[in-house]
Amino acid sequence: MDKLKISLICTVKNEEGTILDWLESLKRQTKLPDEIIIVNGGSIDKTVELIKEFMRKSNLNIRLIIAPGANIAQGRNIAVRNCTNGIVASTDAGCRLSSQWLENITKPFEEDPSLDVVSGVYLPWYKSEFEEVVGDIIFPDVNKLTAESFLPSSRSVAFKKEVWELIGGYPECLYTAEDTLIDLKLKVLGMKFVLVKEAIVYWRVRGNLKEIFKQYFNYAKGDGEAFIHVRTFAFLYSLLLLVLVLTMVLWSNPMYWIAFISLSLFSLWFKYVRKIKRKTVKKVAYGYLVAFTILLGLFTGYVIGLVNRVRNPRLRHCLRKWWNIGVKR
Repeated sequence: MDKLKISLICTVKNEEGTILDWLESLKRQTKLPDEIIIVNGGSIDKTVELIKEFMRKSNLNIRLIIAPGANIAQGRNIAVRNCTNGIVASTDAGCRLSSQWLENITKPFEEDPSLDVVSGVYLPWYKSEFEEVVGDIIFPDVNKLTAESFLPSSRSVAFKKEVWELIGGYPECLYTAEDTLIDLKLKVLGMKFVLVKEAIVYWRVRGNLKEIFKQYFNYAKGDGEAFIHVRTFAFLYSLLLLVLVLTMVLWSNPMYWIAFISLSLFSLWFKYVRKIKRKTVKKVAYGYLVAFTILLGLFTGYVIGLVNRVRNPRLRHCLRKWWNIGVKR
């Protein structure tokens, strides 16, 4: 059988702090890609300079494309469009690849040519106790993932280029949630997924509450613009409305506040804080701060996303047009 040729893609922007870690982890792969397409979306730091310096010293087949102003979806589409091979492996800057990541995430295509998408996984890459807590809370438990329910991130996925062409690529009108939407579309079309838990990417954890809020705000904003996870957010907002009404009615009742604080702490514990692996008082305190920050980002981001969708008919038209590509055949 002919050797399976692999293209690897990555988008970057202002990643001078992590880009060399990513490049070095790429160089150490047990299976090297036949080509690497990196799209820079307009870095104003030393990212491009560091990549070019690495290219001069490395024998890897790297092509760097400069695309100022390109968002992540546009950058990925540019990268895939420039791929010359039929299998595309996608990852992100801000990550480190396990040494067998590319080998593990592409091997299923050799074993079963009917596959369309191979989902890899990601684990936390942290450097502080706070970041360790964040990683415990926000990263999914790999042992509980299934191919049927898991929506792979484009930081750890491989797919056939023909599948990307069929669905019209990534939805370029979204700044975030583009890979979630593309996963949902591929599943609607009945594409064949497989999950490989040994295809591991280590993703750098956000280091402070401001960055965590921004992360989840942007995630939720993209979900609101794409109008996905509607039931989940409808439940959350209904719960918030109930709490606001009860607070207005029972403001002066001390028993209400005892019950409210107790239930709030229990809910945050059950949803987030209990996931911390090696608990200490300090880590639990961090956990509650992180949990509150995540919820604040989700609640505010989704509203902004919905408002943007309602106020921007061009966005709605763009998403509707993109969704119909490949679906209505």
